[in-house]
Amino acid sequence: MKNMIKNNTQYMKYIYSTLILLSFAWIGDAEEKNKNQVIQLSAKADPPGQMKFAQALIKAKAGVPIELIFKNPDLLQHNVLILKPGTKDKVGALADAMLTDPEALKKNYVPTSPDILHSSKLINPGGSETLKFTIKKAGDYPIICTFPGHWRLMNAILKVEN
Repeated sequence: MKNMIKNNTQYMKYIYSTLILLSFAWIGDAEEKNKNQVIQLSAKADPPGQMKFAQALIKAKAGVPIELIFKNPDLLQHNVLILKPGTKDKVGALADAMLTDPEALKKNYVPTSPDILHSSKLINPGGSETLKFTIKKAGDYPIICTFPGHWRLMNAILKVEN
């Protein structure tokens, strides 16, 4: 009987130890999934006025919060719009049409469209802004600046992968 109790006690210690280790692994995995992906994006500024992002492609994981930090070292104002896949030209045309809108500057040159997922305000030279968002579906998400005349040159891709 003593051996049986001793074996049972050892078995229970083994079970508890295993459960504790598994719970730590699960907590660690959950914390890893909740960590923000910090992504740096900036305007090219050497030479100034290029109307281009320094990065043509940036990558992120689907379902993980993104903290996109945009820095504007350029001499021009810029904004950042994250679009639904395949909508760059459509939203760009809406941005061009804003040239006739007397309220365009107040709107930060961000057109009204359901194809715009996230946008910044106009960022002055030397300024920065952080956008926080999550994209759940993998795909190639266009990033553009819609300050007048910029979007055709100033664009990049946010490649979201599983």
